[in-house]
Amino acid sequence: MTLYFAFLATLIISLASGQNFNYNQVNIRPGTYGSNPSENRIETFPWVVAVLDQRDWLFRYIGVGSLIKPNVVLTAAHILNETIADDLLVRAGEWDTSTTADQQHVDLEVLNIVSHEQFNRFNAENNMALLILVSAFEMTAKINIIPLYLGEANIREGSCFFNGWGKVYLNSTDYPTVLKTVQVDLVSIDMCSRRLRRNLPVQICGEGLEGKDCSGDGGAPLVCQILTYPSKYAQVGIVNWLSQVPGVNTPTVYTNVLVLLPWIHYQLRLGANFRPRS
Repeated sequence: MTLYFAFLATLIISLASGQNFNYNQVNIRPGTYGSNPSENRIETFPWVVAVLDQRDWLFRYIGVGSLIKPNVVLTAAHILNETIADDLLVRAGEWDTSTTADQQHVDLEVLNIVSHEQFNRFNAENNMALLILVSAFEMTAKINIIPLYLGEANIREGSCFFNGWGKVYLNSTDYPTVLKTVQVDLVSIDMCSRRLRRNLPVQICGEGLEGKDCSGDGGAPLVCQILTYPSKYAQVGIVNWLSQVPGVNTPTVYTNVLVLLPWIHYQLRLGANFRPRS
């Protein structure tokens, strides 16, 4: 079934263009993320946002994104389909979608959608989009940004993971209401290309689902620990696609953030992306 989020009206705060952030502003306690959602807290993953389709006031969950500036979300282009900015809502600070009792989340509407001009639906290359928000989220313990991986240091082996509200099991119709965590082991692109029998020159591959699903996790940030910054994390990829074969541990493919970093920086400097639509 489709996952619908409970809705809570929120106060819209003033527009801000954001500022530059670095690795030092993210400090995850090692070992606090795992496969059991009850062991996690939203403070541990404050950059994870839900992307909602708010048409007809149904607030339907369509994917995940990451907060890379207080007013900018990074996600996958494929989850947006034919939606326009007015159709979308971004929810930050969410943990359990089945309740609004804690009133911890904040909703903001989308000012502009900036999808990569060379996104290819057939091979999933350049599967990236930015959601420019109508205003900026206030940074708190539960809502904060994730730095982007700059490639200046190695990634710690076994430290990568992504979060989302997507399905857990293949052929299931149920979506979890509590934010899940999936640990990912990166594999070489050559090995991945051989196993999937297709060329993947500018993407990232990882294992870890072991026959499970990631439908609904499109756009989720793949986050890893950076060796030169102990206990610091950065986003290295975006959940892109999975070849679903029950019982077979096929790799999951992620958009490579480092490769597309120049595109991100260019779009963030482009003033037209932050202007209200005429």
